[in-house]
Amino acid sequence: MKRLADLTVEDLTSVPVWRYEGGSDAEALVVPVRRDSLSQMDDEVFLAATEFELADSARYFGFCFPADDSGIDYLQPVIVAAGRHVGFWFDAPLTPEALAEQWSALGRKPENVFPVRFKCLVPVDGRTVSGEIPRVEFSTSLSASGPIAVPSLPAQERAEPRRADMEPDRRHRTATRWSGAERMLTARPVPARLRNAERVEKRTARRRPVEMAVDFSQDSFQGSGVTGDVSRRGMFVRSNRIPGTGPLLRLTVHLPEGRKLFLTGRVVRSAEASGFPRPAGSTGFGLRFADESPEYENLLNWLSDESK
Repeated sequence: MKRLADLTVEDLTSVPVWRYEGGSDAEALVVPVRRDSLSQMDDEVFLAATEFELADSARYFGFCFPADDSGIDYLQPVIVAAGRHVGFWFDAPLTPEALAEQWSALGRKPENVFPVRFKCLVPVDGRTVSGEIPRVEFSTSLSASGPIAVPSLPAQERAEPRRADMEPDRRHRTATRWSGAERMLTARPVPARLRNAERVEKRTARRRPVEMAVDFSQDSFQGSGVTGDVSRRGMFVRSNRIPGTGPLLRLTVHLPEGRKLFLTGRVVRSAEASGFPRPAGSTGFGLRFADESPEYENLLNWLSDESK
């Protein structure tokens, strides 16, 4: 077992997969595991060896958390270089001096760094996770426009999504499938482009800032909080009580008019207040859903309509 912050290129070369054992920031711990593949259904959280290529074609080694592809805040790609970790996702904005220190570890200026392409060397469910990072991202950038008000749904539309609402998502799922084992991911949606003579929409699940009260339990552990952002595959819950990774988490989401939405999932990352200064409201945890919910899909469709 060792601190995540102390992970080296030699560590990742000798053992490409490491399991997250808990903790956050400088105190996060990982252990090496002998695995040659990962799955989105894994009960535990793993990081895996990853190759990076900068804008000027320089190549580096590092890692990412590839099992959840819903955004850069879940992938959290990191280059390991010059005895330090160079990250692209942070809970709080960095000063220009701190960013310059990152690029100095690579011996480059920002214009020589971005866009950064990455490719995870460990397959997830038979696919290669890879993509492009256009810039450094912060948690505040995901919700800069403020939370969306949760709409009151007509009674006849609470149980099942409307067919008209579901069709665009079906078209998206069809557009993102293509021949071969590799699926390309990006930190933010970008226009569709041609790859291998086939049209591919390169995007991750879109996140929407929305505030909804939630209660959650994990065995005997209980807590409550407020959603910070939601996507089709997960959500971030702002709370001072942080459940552990691994065991299934049960959530009750409180909707308008006294309605409740019941969901299950697993914690894939935590952002605790101790250790480093954080923006107000950023303490909490990221959750990946364990199953599908038609009512939740319906809610997301309404939120999508409200934001247009």
